[in-house]
Amino acid sequence: MVEESLLLALERLSAEVGVPLEDLQRTVEAALAAAYTRAFAPPGEVVVRLTPVTGAMTVSLIHVAPGGSSSETELPVDQFKRLAAQTARTAVMRHLRDLERERALSEVARHRDELRSGIVDRVERGAVFVDMGKVEGWMPPDEQIPGEELRPGRPVTVVVQDPQGRPRQAQVRVSRASRTFVLRLLEAEVPEIGAGSVQVRAIVREPGLRTKIAVASTEPGIDPVGACVGPRGVRHRSLLAELGQEHVDIVPWDADATRFVAAALGPARVTSVEIDTDTRTAHVRVPRDQLSLAIGRDGQNARLAAKLTGWRVDIKGDAQPAGDPQSE
Repeated sequence: MVEESLLLALERLSAEVGVPLEDLQRTVEAALAAAYTRAFAPPGEVVVRLTPVTGAMTVSLIHVAPGGSSSETELPVDQFKRLAAQTARTAVMRHLRDLERERALSEVARHRDELRSGIVDRVERGAVFVDMGKVEGWMPPDEQIPGEELRPGRPVTVVVQDPQGRPRQAQVRVSRASRTFVLRLLEAEVPEIGAGSVQVRAIVREPGLRTKIAVASTEPGIDPVGACVGPRGVRHRSLLAELGQEHVDIVPWDADATRFVAAALGPARVTSVEIDTDTRTAHVRVPRDQLSLAIGRDGQNARLAAKLTGWRVDIKGDAQPAGDPQSE
């Protein structure tokens, strides 16, 4: 007989953690069957049954005949009783840990693509592990901002991605390199986005280097870029403070491709844009002294502008230098 205190403990745990008593009982029975098999190695499948009222334990060996019929033979339990009690307790604790992990993962899954704060716990093989309370954040190298050094003990803000199945701990993939991370940071700084009067229409990003954001207003009289930049640039500076050395260009979205491409190439000044719909190419002219700025280092500014607008961007410099009235 398994001690009655075990069954009482199962009943209390069932009430405390909200797990049906039947589930706990099945967990214990399965663990006892595995432990009996390891201890005595009987030739066949072992089944353990507990009687909830009395705590009585029966151990049976299942025999399957060639025709498919089965029969049971009861096995001795006297030598197993002491091991059974410890096995049952261990199984229950493991089951509760598994439930806690599953609940933590379920909770964090409901907050996918949201910002969460944590503390850098450790860095292993280039991956950063973040203490986020009941779950651990796992940020692989490709989800980190290049060049950013995250030291243990440092507070860090991340965006939640996908729960990760780990045997002993609830773990979730997190990111600081995704476009969603920038979007959520901007939403946190700009109440007009939450109110719906300003919309983020597109974001393109090369983490650690440059991000371009296209915004539009849904209400007359609201400057979407001004709302995102904030009074005296306070909202823009807050965004930059989180992203370190990364440049962030906020430009007005426009349904007119000519105006949108010109804005997307900022901070360069554009002289003209001609759209070729057949090749989906925007032929852009800029003052000669603006050419390197429009293209950007290693073509970055032009590349991001193309991704933001969806048009191939071909940039050429004007014949006249900027500042010459004839070039205006």
